Amino acid sequence: MRILDSGLLYKNITGRQKQLMETGHVGRCEIIVRQNGTKVFHESFGCEKNLLYRLASMTKPVTAAAVLSEVQRGRLSLEDKVSKFLKGFANQYVGTLDENGNVIPKEKVRNEITVKMLLNHTSGLLSDIGGPGEAQERDMTAEDRKNLTTVTNYFEHVLLSFQPGETAFYSATGAFDAAARIVELTSGMPFNEYIDQYIMKPLGISDITFVPSEEQWGRMSQMHYFDGQKVWYEDTGRTIFEGFPLTYYCGGAGLAGTADAYSEFAEMLLNEGGLRGTAVLEPESVRRMKTPYVPISGDRNDAQWWGLGVRVIANDRYTLPKGCFGWSGAYGSHFWVDPENRITAVYMKNSRYDGGAGAQSSAWFEEDVAHSFQ
Repeated sequence: MRILDSGLLYKNITGRQKQLMETGHVGRCEIIVRQNGTKVFHESFGCEKNLLYRLASMTKPVTAAAVLSEVQRGRLSLEDKVSKFLKGFANQYVGTLDENGNVIPKEKVRNEITVKMLLNHTSGLLSDIGGPGEAQERDMTAEDRKNLTTVTNYFEHVLLSFQPGETAFYSATGAFDAAARIVELTSGMPFNEYIDQYIMKPLGISDITFVPSEEQWGRMSQMHYFDGQKVWYEDTGRTIFEGFPLTYYCGGAGLAGTADAYSEFAEMLLNEGGLRGTAVLEPESVRRMKTPYVPISGDRNDAQWWGLGVRVIANDRYTLPKGCFGWSGAYGSHFWVDPENRITAVYMKNSRYDGGAGAQSSAWFEEDVAHSFQ
């Protein structure tokens, strides 16, 4: 195990963040790095600590944890067909676009979608850019997005982007909404209540939520904007992701949380399911989550693979060590767990300028930590 130099870590991170804030590329943010359970770095930039941030796709690891929790309870299997729970998934077709951009059937699916496929981006459910998935997601109405029931009712009639299990492409919300709805059906609980009862409350985490309290809304971070010259902030209202209603517990992007709270969730993953003597997942469940199942398309080094709800570093040709796992959010947040060096790192910000898996600020954060070992 390599040990972080706290002085060098402070120099690398603060120097970078101050520079990015001066140029406008990054707005208000909060960063926590822990090693062996101890905070070796915790600073906020341009704001006070303990703000809530819209987590966007950093919701996905939490949804994966909920699914694995249900697997442990014997109420479902990763190999179960989704149609066991959502009947409309039994007779699906792959779609394509005709010359007029209309979505039309192409061929019947050869293998039905399984629960595992939902979590490792191989389901084909709303999984493309510029194809049938994007077109059908764009057609969803406010009525379709009322809650997980209405969302998955819509999904039962969509055409898939590709043959399930035969390739991989990112599913921004669709696959993880289906996974969240399955948890509701197997547990008999609304998904937000399940997350609270079986994941967050046992760990003593109160600041990760689908439905913020009045006090939490008062701590919600504003959205950062940058047009290349001017920086400004906006209050995006009482919604967490893209205007979705709070009754829709979006399994792919619906949570909000603080850096501290998410850091503790990451510590649970580092400890293979437990925190402060309380276990919410079995070690085997976390091992399943961080197993590299299929390569992420577009990575020339073949280093980044999909686990269950997370990205996994599968070889030594990447900034972070082999075995690290985590994910990012559309609004710029980013985290990873480094089992070899016993590190968790969380970067929280809400920005319309630099977000998602390809955010330059996230890559620089990885570099700053990677270059801070003794």
